[in-house]
Amino acid sequence: MMTLLLLKDDTRNENEICDFFSSAGYQINWSETSATLLAGQSPSEQNRSITILQMDHTHPFPPDIANLTRGITLPWRLSMHQRTLTAPNNNQIKLTSLEFTLVKTFAMLEIGEVASRRRIIGEFGEHYLSYDQNRLDTMIMRLRKKIRHGLGMALPLNTVRVRGFSFDDLLILDH
Repeated sequence: MMTLLLLKDDTRNENEICDFFSSAGYQINWSETSATLLAGQSPSEQNRSITILQMDHTHPFPPDIANLTRGITLPWRLSMHQRTLTAPNNNQIKLTSLEFTLVKTFAMLEIGEVASRRRIIGEFGEHYLSYDQNRLDTMIMRLRKKIRHGLGMALPLNTVRVRGFSFDDLLILDH
């Protein structure tokens, strides 16, 4: 069971929130401040992965709250301005121009929808028949390796035999 820490400023909805998360399988721990939680813990214990949500009357539920109750992790995020990819673990990596164009192609599709090689190459501004297919395969192989080493997670970019490639996780385009 995952532990979810909710820091509260307002106790009006405490029972409702506890019931909401408990029914989704979470163990709820309430604290007035993060200092209460972190007191007496070593730095290595403080750096463990834990989700902390600030609950108050102006922001009663964070936008991703429904995803938490369904057990869905945070989405992958592609930043248009910084040209970075952020993994669900909040690690971030800078992408080259072609890598950015490739990942952006999947942000425009549904989860698991296949992007054909022809479409991807067209997004690069290249002609499909004159483009060396090995370049695309090599770029995808290098991108997967870069993400695995740089972000500590596998990129959910999968090869769909004969059809193309699919991104099999939630990918959000940040403007």
